[in-house]
Amino acid sequence: MVVFTIYKVTDEIKFNFFLIDIMEFRLTMHHTNKKTMKYTLLLAVCFVFGISTGIAQEQNQVKKIEVKGSAEKEITPNEIYFRIALREYKDGSRKITLNHLESELVNAIKKLNLPKDNLEVENIYGYNWNHKKKQPDEFLAIKSFIVKLTDLKQVNDLMANLDPEGINSSGVSSYSHTEIEKYNKALKIEALKNAKEKATYLLEAIGEQLGTALEIQEIDYGYNQPMMSRNFEAKMADAGGYQSDVDFKTIKIKAEVRAVFEIQ
Repeated sequence: MVVFTIYKVTDEIKFNFFLIDIMEFRLTMHHTNKKTMKYTLLLAVCFVFGISTGIAQEQNQVKKIEVKGSAEKEITPNEIYFRIALREYKDGSRKITLNHLESELVNAIKKLNLPKDNLEVENIYGYNWNHKKKQPDEFLAIKSFIVKLTDLKQVNDLMANLDPEGINSSGVSSYSHTEIEKYNKALKIEALKNAKEKATYLLEAIGEQLGTALEIQEIDYGYNQPMMSRNFEAKMADAGGYQSDVDFKTIKIKAEVRAVFEIQ
C-alpha cells in the first residue's frame, strides 16, 4: 500500500490533512519488470506534483475587493468647428464663381482677427442640373470649408460678410476645448480617489480594512459630442449683426476607473 499525506495551509495557519490513496500494488520482481515499475512511479510523481501546484496556488490567493470610481464635469467649448459650403450660382447670365465666394470668406475670417490656419478646405464637388428648368445646365461647383471659431457669436459676424446666395449649407461640425486633456487628467485622478473612498466605506461596513492597490484600469469614455441636427440658414445674414446671449451647449466629460484593492 502506497499512501501520500498532503498538508494544506489555510488563512488561519491551521493544518488539515487528508490521505489520498493513489494505488495499491505489490512489487514482485518475478511478476513486474523494471519498465512497468518506472512507468508506475512516474504517474505517481506527476499526480503528486499536480496536487502540490494546486495547493500552492490556493495559498497565494489573497482577499480583495473590486470597485469602480467615476467623476464628471461640464465645460463650455472654446473651439467650435463651423462647416460652411459655398456654391457657384448663376445671376442672370453671369456666373458667380467659387474664387469670388472664397475670397469673401477669407476676408470675413480676417475681419474676425482669426489666424489663416483656422480655415481649411473639407471637400469639393459639383453639379450640372438646373432645378428650375429641370434639365442639365452649366457645371457649378460646391466647396466646403471648416472654420475654427472661439465663440459661437462669431458665426453671425462671419455670415454677415458672405453672399447669402453663395451659401449651400452651414452648421456646427464639432466642438472641443483647448484644455480638454487637462480636464480629463483631473477627472481620472478624482475617479480613482472615488474608487478608493468607495472601497474603504464598503469594507468598514463589515469590519475590514483597506490594503494596497492590486490593479488599476482606466475606462476611457472621452467626451460626449452629439451631432447637431439643425443647420444655420443663410438668411441669418440678414439679422443685421444681432448677437445672441444664449450660451453654446456644454460638453460633458467623464472619467471612470476600475480598481482592485487588497483586504488586510
